[in-house]
Amino acid sequence: MQESRYTYKSKAKAQLVGKYSSVIPITLIFGLITFGISQISAELFGPTYQYEFTPFLHREMIDPGQPAIVFLFDVLLFIIGAVILYSTTQMYIQTADNEKPVIEEILVVGIKEEPVRSIALQFLITLFTILWTLLFIIPGIMKSYAYSMSFYLLFRQPNLSATEAIEESKKVTDGYKMDLFILDLSYLGWYFIGLFTFGILWLWIVPQHATARTLYFKEIYDNLYKTKNVFEQDTDLNE
Repeated sequence: MQESRYTYKSKAKAQLVGKYSSVIPITLIFGLITFGISQISAELFGPTYQYEFTPFLHREMIDPGQPAIVFLFDVLLFIIGAVILYSTTQMYIQTADNEKPVIEEILVVGIKEEPVRSIALQFLITLFTILWTLLFIIPGIMKSYAYSMSFYLLFRQPNLSATEAIEESKKVTDGYKMDLFILDLSYLGWYFIGLFTFGILWLWIVPQHATARTLYFKEIYDNLYKTKNVFEQDTDLNE
């Protein structure tokens, strides 16, 4: 990082001033959508368990439910999650650029702007991360950070395909993964404190965390591509 993580965190707080009235409702709406789908799946079609203390907690399945329908709900939840991730990525890019997100636009942008590409990207990220994690946990974590700028890059370079976004993310995060990990780690205490507020505090912490990450993504991207553009201009002049 060219600046300390505290600087990014402070900038994130400053950028969110006057924008919580948009960011928090969007976060709540998306959260309720995903929670509602998962609850319907679990309550109506999921397995039923009987719990006993003997003296430890013991769980026994008494009804397997309908696994096929649960699987379909899981697929639906994955698809919706990918679309939501695209939308929230745009929301935090706007916030990092000191623009106030428009609720109506953010709620539908993931559906309007090539949702299949978002779904494909999320599928590939999930697949590759799982495969690397099967080798060992640490490589899986490192790869998740290598892929972390993929959705950000879709906005910066709209012509990228899902696979191209992943490959580009791997390039631009090279040398920055540990910094991103430390930035994420610095919010861990706040997430823990949020447990004692029944998650209410997370409505402020999640936007701050995501905005700080986006500010750092912006710096990584600008540093790389500004340097590349300057180099290309110098080459053209020499020719």
